[in-house]
Amino acid sequence: MDFAPQQPKLGKFLISPPVREEMAIQRNEMLRAINPVWKPIPVIITLNDSGDKLNEGLERAKTEVKRILEQQNISYRESEFYLFAALTPDQLDALAERRKWIHRIWMDETTYAHLLQSTETIKATACWRTFQARGSGIVWAVMDTGISQNHPHFDGILRKDISYNFSNSLSDDDLNGHGSHVAGIISGAAKSKSDGSRWHAATYVEEQEEPAIIDLPDCISGVAPLTQLVSIKVLDDNGTGTASNAILGLEYLRKLNRNSRSIVIDGVNMSLGYPFDPKWYSCGHSPLCEEVRRTVESGIIVVISCGNSGYGFSTLDDGTKTPIWLALSISDPANTEDAISVGSVHKCNPHTYGISYFSSKGPTGDGRHKPDLVAPGERVISVSVKGGANYEYEERSGTSMAAPHVSGAISAFLSVHHEFRGSPKVVKELFAKSATDLGRSVDFQGAGMIDLLRTIMSV
Repeated sequence: MDFAPQQPKLGKFLISPPVREEMAIQRNEMLRAINPVWKPIPVIITLNDSGDKLNEGLERAKTEVKRILEQQNISYRESEFYLFAALTPDQLDALAERRKWIHRIWMDETTYAHLLQSTETIKATACWRTFQARGSGIVWAVMDTGISQNHPHFDGILRKDISYNFSNSLSDDDLNGHGSHVAGIISGAAKSKSDGSRWHAATYVEEQEEPAIIDLPDCISGVAPLTQLVSIKVLDDNGTGTASNAILGLEYLRKLNRNSRSIVIDGVNMSLGYPFDPKWYSCGHSPLCEEVRRTVESGIIVVISCGNSGYGFSTLDDGTKTPIWLALSISDPANTEDAISVGSVHKCNPHTYGISYFSSKGPTGDGRHKPDLVAPGERVISVSVKGGANYEYEERSGTSMAAPHVSGAISAFLSVHHEFRGSPKVVKELFAKSATDLGRSVDFQGAGMIDLLRTIMSV
């Protein structure tokens, strides 16, 4: 059957609103001669897993759609449940008419990258001394811009053998710094300099080109410094990526466990996401959210930052702008029910200062409580890749920094209570029940701030 451009019919309802909006923009530009060339739109194609009695099944649907794409010389990538491609508006309309094989066509959204006193705040150091809860024997994946392969903070804990690059970057290393900063909060520790000098941190200030160097009196350590780390690079060197990259990364982690007799990956940290609009589709059920759900059901703990969209402005009748907090600002894939979604608090005095102003707020678009937990996310010191001996550590803020505190805490917990490995939902419940109530709204703090000591002692 010909796959030529045609007018949209019933199949247009299979195309998600963000994709339809982009198609409409391009058609309007074409009519006005603003842009006479179609721009392929990156999409995620979900497939029908049933059909008639002779041809039912996901694999049959995938085979048929691949054949359609190949006939038009359209390149694609595939995962177990999805196909990823870039199509013009007319091609999308024509493909959507193949309703027998297509379930929905989604936008392949662009994802964005979202210690010292903070380890004391969540009682990690007390657990080091009392229970030796340092993450020994646990493996945690970091889905981000990569992990610095040469930084001494990660000596002996970076599993390069099973790390993987799904991004468009040609380098497996972290050239951005976000992933290394996140990873350094989970695991690893500062090493003594050969000249015996003290550790330093580079504090980056907005609108200031050169960082201010500050002395650090103590060794910088991740929450679970003996945890082995796996770099799953899904964000490019500019800190952006695609939802399809993250889907492929999660599928890869599931396969690592599936193909082994024992647990290879205990958990994954995703300090990334994209803004979510509830009118697009059912909240928590986008392709990336569904992949997170499958990953949790496979036995892998998934910890996700909630995003930094919890603060904005409202314009009054007289034109005055006033600051407000923003509900319904949890990003995808943190909207996933089974994930552990994390907001941010002050790294030293969370009871006094409460939830960080920038931390995304719940509830979800369909009325569920999120975030699940909160953890330190303001001015957290961790690894830097800015270059130079004096630039080994830096401060950063965001829910991206809060999520790895939870990842590290869970890794430390599992290193003491091995019996809970492979039980993500039980672990989530234990940490929620043991969290410290900060006296804030549940849509700001979830169950409260993580308390590693209380969780370890609760079982």
